[in-house]
Amino acid sequence: MATDDELFRTAFAGGALGMAVLDASACLLEVNPTLATWLGHTPQDMAGLMLSHITHPDDLGRDQRLLDRLKRGIAGHIHTQRRLVTRSGEVVWTRTTFSRVPGEPMRIVAQVEDLTEARRAQELLEHRTLHDHLTGLPNRALLLDRATVILDHPAPRAACIFLDIDDFTLVNESWGHEAGDRLLLEISRRLQMASRPGDTVARLGGDEFVVLAPGIDSADAVADYATYLQEAVNRPVAIDGHEVTPSASAGLTLAVPGMSAEALIRDADVAMSSAKRSGRNSAEMFSEDMRRDARMRLSVESELRAALREGQLQVHYQPIVELTTGEIRAYEALVRWLHPQRGLLMPEDFLGVCEEANLVVPLGEVVLRDACRFLADRPGFDGRVLVNVSAQQIGGAGLVEAVRDAITDAGIHSSRLALEITETGMLLATQATRTELDALTELGVELLIDDFGTGYSALSSVLRSPVSGMKLAREFTLRLGDESTGDRISIAISSLVASLKMTGIIEGIETEEQRRLAIAHGWKLAQGYLFAHPKPAAQIPHGLAWDSPSHSLR
Repeated sequence: MATDDELFRTAFAGGALGMAVLDASACLLEVNPTLATWLGHTPQDMAGLMLSHITHPDDLGRDQRLLDRLKRGIAGHIHTQRRLVTRSGEVVWTRTTFSRVPGEPMRIVAQVEDLTEARRAQELLEHRTLHDHLTGLPNRALLLDRATVILDHPAPRAACIFLDIDDFTLVNESWGHEAGDRLLLEISRRLQMASRPGDTVARLGGDEFVVLAPGIDSADAVADYATYLQEAVNRPVAIDGHEVTPSASAGLTLAVPGMSAEALIRDADVAMSSAKRSGRNSAEMFSEDMRRDARMRLSVESELRAALREGQLQVHYQPIVELTTGEIRAYEALVRWLHPQRGLLMPEDFLGVCEEANLVVPLGEVVLRDACRFLADRPGFDGRVLVNVSAQQIGGAGLVEAVRDAITDAGIHSSRLALEITETGMLLATQATRTELDALTELGVELLIDDFGTGYSALSSVLRSPVSGMKLAREFTLRLGDESTGDRISIAISSLVASLKMTGIIEGIETEEQRRLAIAHGWKLAQGYLFAHPKPAAQIPHGLAWDSPSHSLR
């Protein structure tokens, strides 16, 4: 029968645990092959080394206290977690049990369990909990933790810069989410390179980034820093063979005593939303007026949702006439909100909130169905109704199905409906958008560009899109008669419309002089208060008719 010493020797030589025998001074007398292999040594190399030689420097302070407790018999066994260091300098996390062996001279047996893989898994889990999975940047949880540390000071000094990438969804829609991810990675790299040591650059999700900057305590300083970060973002980047020049809208705020981390980031977010409404690549400092405006917009959003449910939205119709005769050739459907307390609201009072709240699609369907019913109620009217379509409704929002269903339910011919899309919306069109526009024209619905002349690449947008008409932006009508830019643009676009054999409509005609000039410039159709204000359908006779044999607006 094997003796205790033989059993120990067998376990020592072949066991899965690392083992070592030490003397009272913590010198390694024997080391088994398992522990030696972990640390990149042989058992013979390690014999005679001090325990401190293989221990991480940060863990050395405990060794003398540990040995003292064993020597004095205060404890027979001591369990510790400690870091050992391999021959190549790598760290091995361990759970080690030191046991005193009875007898003299004093001997200590160390049993060592390698926890490195478990520790790495734990650290990876902790990192994933506190960091964005795509960019590796701190996430909201870690950002809030670091902001809380700063704000716990009685007089905190820090700035928060909330950045949102402008028109980022267009990259995803045009070239796919992988391209979008590559752009986000590049932007995160740029922000890290541009930020100061000690700053926290975090990604909150989507295309939102936050830079927490300790030590900044003036509006001018944070504004200058935000401009520097925006310039870093603004440099062109190649994505799948396409050159993209990203930009970011920024909201800025400064820490104040007693502020919470959530409030610091929320205020910067509110300021960013305000900056985004001002245009691309802008930055704004938070103010209390913004908070009040945000609360008001939230209230309007809630009321607007109720308005959609309760049928408070109305559609008014403004005629489009032949300039020389005044005959009605078409109507434009214009949405209004009959608010129970504030009365009749114009689109500028609520469409911005509608877009931010993603309510454009249901609102658009209300207008679309009302317009089709308007036509169904007037079978003798041989013209069309023009319905405005937001860019948010095209390319994935089911616009073709919505148009087809509205036409079918009303029992009208698709040629009696026309859709207006802003020139800017056309310029931002993705492949999915263009596919949907083609499907609408195949359905028989005419497409027109609204606010023509306000985009950046007007002629190319016309030639790329399946449009058959355009409306001159009202801002040019206001400049008719200036014998300068206004007149030249009016004449040029009227000639373009004629040469392309398209429908052309000049908007905003309010005076006889504007009417006379529009005719002189070659315009055939017009719309404006000179002819009529928009009216509810109930105020427009059902017996309207005109004798043109064509369904065209021309």
